[in-house]
Amino acid sequence: MSQQLVYLAMSGLNATMDRMTAATNNLANASTTAFKAQQPVFAAQPLYGQGLADRVDVAAGEDKANFQAGPVEVTGRSLDVAVKGQGWIGVQGADGTPALTRNGSLSISGTGVLQTSDGNPVLGKGGTPVTLPPLQSVTIGADGTISGVLVGQTPDQIATLNRIQLVNPPPAALSRRGDGLFEDKLATPAPDASVQLQLGALEGSNANPIATMMSMIENSRMFQMQTELVHRATTVGQGQSSPLTLS
Repeated sequence: MSQQLVYLAMSGLNATMDRMTAATNNLANASTTAFKAQQPVFAAQPLYGQGLADRVDVAAGEDKANFQAGPVEVTGRSLDVAVKGQGWIGVQGADGTPALTRNGSLSISGTGVLQTSDGNPVLGKGGTPVTLPPLQSVTIGADGTISGVLVGQTPDQIATLNRIQLVNPPPAALSRRGDGLFEDKLATPAPDASVQLQLGALEGSNANPIATMMSMIENSRMFQMQTELVHRATTVGQGQSSPLTLS
């Protein structure tokens, strides 16, 4: 019986540590532009073999993301955009592969590449990075159209230069990458004209600092309780008489 209790408590300890890791990451990203909070997912997995029929492991699956939109802050900056409702901005990851983000804090690099604050090039027509010529001014439309006045032109000579790739794959198909960007696991999403941008604004993180702190406290207490259970179950298994009551 004591072995079963130890196994049960150890399985719970592993799950609690995974929850604490996710909560810590959420808290650390509470001020990160357009961050999507992690939601750990667990599944019961029966063990097979002699003497294991009554044991079940708790396995951590791929973390789900909370896709609820974060609060929008108006900045007034011409290169700040927030995705309205559902939708994503297509970008190129550091590994050269296409990815998705809602980080609309954009800038133009010294070589003319439109990029996010994380340095990821923004994709445009044809799924290639947006590269802009030298400009006097630049504006982004609600549909992602990029316009500007080229150096040497008069202010009324506004040219349409490119269009930000805006997509809207189903949330169930999305997976968080190791670099914090997202990807469609099923297909390369096509541009969606229904996705619109709010100009001069940024979406904030949807990680709630207060709720996350409460979760961390709860997980910490659970961890202590499970640790005590392991200790007391081990003591009973060694023939000592400590009761299996938890404080």
